[in-house]
Amino acid sequence: AKTESSEFGLYLHNGQMQFDVHLGGANQSVQTQQPLSQQTWHHAAGVYDGSEVRLYINGKRVATRPASGPRATNGHPLYIGADPDRRGLATRHFQGSLDEVHLSSKARYGGDSFETTYRHEPDDATALLFHFDRSLGVFHPDHSSHAAHGLAIDQATLTVERLPGLDSD
Repeated sequence: AKTESSEFGLYLHNGQMQFDVHLGGANQSVQTQQPLSQQTWHHAAGVYDGSEVRLYINGKRVATRPASGPRATNGHPLYIGADPDRRGLATRHFQGSLDEVHLSSKARYGGDSFETTYRHEPDDATALLFHFDRSLGVFHPDHSSHAAHGLAIDQATLTVERLPGLDSD
């Protein structure tokens, strides 16, 4: 999230996924109708393409709303797993696990569905890409060309699960 009367955020609230984009002085929001199942991995994608806001869960479009206009911006940090308050401090911390975060400067998904990707690769439109499979102490490397490395704050931890077929390196 990079919200507070501006920008955008992808949240899990009461089990429901919600995507907000601040356009023309108001949040344009879409959300799932039902809570997501717990103890199951989900691929969530929020898209704003200049004409509508869409939310996809596991490659299926679950919500859409017409929306247009410029996105209001702010100077707050982008939080992954938290939401900034009016002072830009992290609040409403996510309780769960994140595998990857991919932020793009273009709309990646359209239509009713798409094939989900286990691991994204950076391209010219990649603004930020965290795989969360490695860290350098409290730093998480950004795999985009921007090198906007992340910093774990508060109670955030990185847990790497061993994947079948991969060694421990």
